[in-house]
Amino acid sequence: MPLKTVAKAEIKRLEILAPDGTVDKALLPKVSDALLLQIYRLMFSIRRFDERAVMLQRSGRLGTYPMITGEEATQCVPPLCLKPSDWVVPTYRGGGVYFARGMRMRDALLYWAGDDRGTRFPEGNNDMIFSIPVGTHLTQVAGLAWGEKLKKTKGVALTYCGDGTSSKGDLHEALTFAGQFKLPAIYVIENNHWAISVPRERQSASETLAQKAWGYGVAGLQVDGNDPLAVYQATSEAVARARAGGGPTLLECETYRLSHHTTADDATRYRSEKEVESWRKRDPISRMRKFLTAKKLWNDKKEKELEESTTRWIDQEVRAYESFPPPNPLDMFAHNYALAPRALIEQRAELEELLKFKGGARILTELPPAEGRFP
Repeated sequence: MPLKTVAKAEIKRLEILAPDGTVDKALLPKVSDALLLQIYRLMFSIRRFDERAVMLQRSGRLGTYPMITGEEATQCVPPLCLKPSDWVVPTYRGGGVYFARGMRMRDALLYWAGDDRGTRFPEGNNDMIFSIPVGTHLTQVAGLAWGEKLKKTKGVALTYCGDGTSSKGDLHEALTFAGQFKLPAIYVIENNHWAISVPRERQSASETLAQKAWGYGVAGLQVDGNDPLAVYQATSEAVARARAGGGPTLLECETYRLSHHTTADDATRYRSEKEVESWRKRDPISRMRKFLTAKKLWNDKKEKELEESTTRWIDQEVRAYESFPPPNPLDMFAHNYALAPRALIEQRAELEELLKFKGGARILTELPPAEGRFP
């Protein structure tokens, strides 16, 4: 007796803008010229910032830094589909996400210099700081989405993970919960083909990462992650579905990390330059520039003006970052409790006395006021 087919899975891929700048007009999203230009300027600016941040790290003026070069479309575009009140939780490679949400890059630099005063977000935004342990935020985002559903706000929670993290239990637990309760959550897998030195084909035997959504009652789609228009269309549809009560979406955005994993990595040890060059030809910024030029929205003069204004902006952010006063060491005891317990109070007092001993009373008076509630 033949077996019955009880379910079929099908994963589609969305591509709109080709590397040569041509588009599939049937799939072209209805977006304004202003938004198209905004997408290009965001991607261009964050790449230049990325390049400067690496130079700062190499010259000892910044700590370990995770580059996003090559992934600008998946970083900068999804936030443009959201409201400030929607929740966004990137990964540590989320500089472009925060930038698109309006974060000052001087604060981003401060954070990567090891100063938690850099975790400041624009007023009114529901942005959360990433966690370095990969995947731990994914179930938390399901909780944020559940909260929005319970409050009936029509709010959305969007988060990211890498292809390596998609192999962890955190994603599967999050999708189980999000699918069961039809939560307004969007999970973006940035499939950049390398989890540090582990290639994508070693991460999962599945043909796509998007099909992992199917087992949890979650909508799944594979997207050309180097195609800003496809990323915008896919995210917009996912956001609309979530707001309408249609449940969560998993987007596999296939992109590529053109640079090292971080400034502490040497990618030349595990991948070939030929592979990198093949992906460089699919660069999201290059194809967007070709598209805008063909639409008569861009030209060499505007490119030069953007280059100059971006350089001035980065110079300004670096100067502001390096002008921050040193942090007060006592702040390590702040914001841990609504009211500090005795042990913490005693430890803080001990450090305060030590600081006075080492540098006299002057060291405390020259630092910013300490934060937190202490008797």
